[in-house]
Amino acid sequence: MAIMTLLRAAGLAGLAFAATLDAAAPVFAQSATAQVAQAATAQAATMRPALRRDVTVSGEVITLGDLIENVGPVGVTAAFRAPALGRAGTIQASRIVEAARAAGVVVDAGSLAQVVVSRASRRVGKSEIESAIALALTERYGLDRPDVTIGLEGGEQALHIEPEATGALRIAELAYDPRSRRVDALITAMGSRSLTLKPLRVIGQTVEMVSVPILQRPVARGEAVTAADVVVERRPRADYPTGGFVDPAALVGRIAKAPIGAGAALRDADVIKQEIVDKNGFVTVLYETPGVQLAMRGKAMEAGGMGDSILVQNPQSKRTLQAVVTGAGVVKVIMAMPGRMADAGSAPAIR
Repeated sequence: MAIMTLLRAAGLAGLAFAATLDAAAPVFAQSATAQVAQAATAQAATMRPALRRDVTVSGEVITLGDLIENVGPVGVTAAFRAPALGRAGTIQASRIVEAARAAGVVVDAGSLAQVVVSRASRRVGKSEIESAIALALTERYGLDRPDVTIGLEGGEQALHIEPEATGALRIAELAYDPRSRRVDALITAMGSRSLTLKPLRVIGQTVEMVSVPILQRPVARGEAVTAADVVVERRPRADYPTGGFVDPAALVGRIAKAPIGAGAALRDADVIKQEIVDKNGFVTVLYETPGVQLAMRGKAMEAGGMGDSILVQNPQSKRTLQAVVTGAGVVKVIMAMPGRMADAGSAPAIR
C-alpha cells in the first residue's frame, strides 16, 4: 500500500515537471530567436559598405574597393586617378559616395569628410643617385672615386619609383666635361615603368676627392703623433693643403711644431721627424753582408729620424759614407758582397 502511494506521488511530480517544461519552452524559444536576430543585425552592420579613412595604393588608378569596405563585386571599378609615386592626396567623401551610387552601391559617409590616399613607392635618395653616377664616372672615365653633387627638379631630395622596381639604378647615358667638371646623366632602373617611359635626366658637378690623413684629437706642441691619432677621410683635393701627407704611416712618430687642432689635414710644415740621432753625436754603425755582421763606433755628421739616410764618419780615418737610421743612436750600412763570403777584414772602410 505504501509502495503504491509513492508511485502515485512520483507520477504526479513527473506530470508537474513536464507541465513546467511545456510552459517554459515558448520563453526559451523567444529568447533564442531574439539572440539570432541581434547577431544577424550586427553582422549586417559590419558587412555594410563603409568608407575607409586612409588607404595606400600601388597602381595608377584608385578603385571603389580601395576606398570602400564591403563594396562587393563592383570594388574593381576604377573611380579616381592615383597620386604621383610617393605622394599623398585627399578625396572628398561626397565624391566617393556619388561614384559608388553610380555603380549601384549605397554608402553612408557618416561624419567622414574626406579620405587620405597615398601612393606606394621606392624612395631613391640623392645620395644613391650620386653614388651610381660616381661609379659610372670611375668605370667610363677613369676618375678616382669622385664626389658627385646633383640637383633634382624642384629641389627634391629623392626620386620615387614603383615599389616593385628593386634593381640597381642604371646610367643609360653619361657625359662628362673634365674642364668644367659638369656631369649630364640619364637614369633608369630595372623594372621601373615610369623611368622606362621617361628616364630621369640629372645635371651635376664633380669634386675631385683625395684620401687625407686627419688628426682625431688635438696634438700639443712637441707631442708625437701616434697611429691611433690618425684617421683617413675623403676630402676635396682643392681643400687639401699643399705639401700635406698622403700616406698616414708617414705621420706616425712625427713631432708637432705647434699646437694642431682635431680634424686638421696636416702639412709638412706642421710636423717634423723625431730626431733619434743627434748631429755630431756618436752612433753605433752596423754593417751587414751575407753571413757577416759587424759593428763599430762612428760619428753622425747630421741629425736624423727613423728611416732617414745620413752621413756618418770614422773618427780615426775621417772617412764618411751613407747609413740609414734604424734606432736611437744606431745606423746601418747594408753591403752586398758578390763572390766569396766576406770576412771581418773585408768589411768596407769608412772613407
